[in-house]
Amino acid sequence: MLNDENRYLFKFAWKSIRRHTGRSFFIGFSVSMAVVIAVWVIAFFDGLNGQIEEAVVNTNTGFFQVQDPVYAKTTDTGKPRPYTPELRARLETHPTLATSPEVVLDGNISTPEGAAGLFAIGVVPELHRKLLPMAQKIVAGSFVDGSTEGEVVIGSELARLFKFSVGDQLVLNYQDVTGDLRSELLKIRGIYHYNSMSFEKRFVYINHPTWQRLFLNRNSGEILFNRIVINTPGIQDEPVIRQRIAGQGLELKSWKQLNPEMAVVLEFHDGMIKFFFFIIAVTITMTILTPVRMLWQERFKELKMMNVIGVSVGKFWKLGFYEVVLMILFSGASSALILVGLIGYQSWSGVDFRFLSDGISIERAGIKLPGIIYPRLSLQQLAVTFSFVIFVLGVSYLWSIYRTLRRLEVEA
Repeated sequence: MLNDENRYLFKFAWKSIRRHTGRSFFIGFSVSMAVVIAVWVIAFFDGLNGQIEEAVVNTNTGFFQVQDPVYAKTTDTGKPRPYTPELRARLETHPTLATSPEVVLDGNISTPEGAAGLFAIGVVPELHRKLLPMAQKIVAGSFVDGSTEGEVVIGSELARLFKFSVGDQLVLNYQDVTGDLRSELLKIRGIYHYNSMSFEKRFVYINHPTWQRLFLNRNSGEILFNRIVINTPGIQDEPVIRQRIAGQGLELKSWKQLNPEMAVVLEFHDGMIKFFFFIIAVTITMTILTPVRMLWQERFKELKMMNVIGVSVGKFWKLGFYEVVLMILFSGASSALILVGLIGYQSWSGVDFRFLSDGISIERAGIKLPGIIYPRLSLQQLAVTFSFVIFVLGVSYLWSIYRTLRRLEVEA
């Protein structure tokens, strides 16, 4: 609780702010706008980075992939490894959200409408459903099941280009494990619409028994893998996953290693955040420091008179401290209201940039870049930004009070 003296100084600080309404409003508004702009820029790029990362992770990449060493170095799928119960028990525990052991067959199709290279991904349907929402993105037919062989699910872009429909057959050309060129008829079970056009054109899905019959010429009855796609809450869980595969003769790759082009894009965005924050920091400092100094310079005669009647220097410092506290309270309340209204609304509606490309989706490295950005605000961002602004405001007051009191001493 404040004693009588401090209570009087607090009321005096409040009256001083009210007496200089215009300048006090300008300082408070500057602080509020500094917080809002800094937080919004960070929230915007954080939201953009999060959407790009999610788009990459949702393209058969996952946050991590556990790969056979040969496949990791050469993408040679000729020697898939068994997904043993021991390995499964190691990987399918917290923080893992989903795993999908996959085998990859590189092939192509050729029709009167043209030719295209394909990746036929052999999956365990019940595990893959937890990894990607592919089964929910089927626009015709259904997703593959675990028992029926000779069926394939293709993307809607591939179906459009080659005029495929559910029930049609496509001819897959590929090399089997012995290096022989083979062609195989696969019945189209379903058509999905998911991610980007290049993704829909390139990736088709078959089950493990079909993949083994095509590539190995036999079904081993085991679940095999060239890679195990793993989703976790985030890339920060890499040390946990790495520890779990230690001594297994496997390699771990994060999505940034699997898609380095998009990793560079995110690093560029992180650099932009730091650059903008630096510019905003300089602007904040000059915007706050100048009016605060002018405010205390205008009060020089008032302080000189108070000093003459016996008010100590320590009370001037307390007066400045209480003014800082009041300005922080007012600025914090106003910036909080603006941020809740602005970012709260935009995190729901998004910021639409599709007009810049006339509504055409932009793709990089096979990833569809978001046209609508949803800013993402965290308490850590808000705390760091507001702490910096409070620091600048406090230093501005301290410097201004010091300069004013030094002038008072000289003239005294």
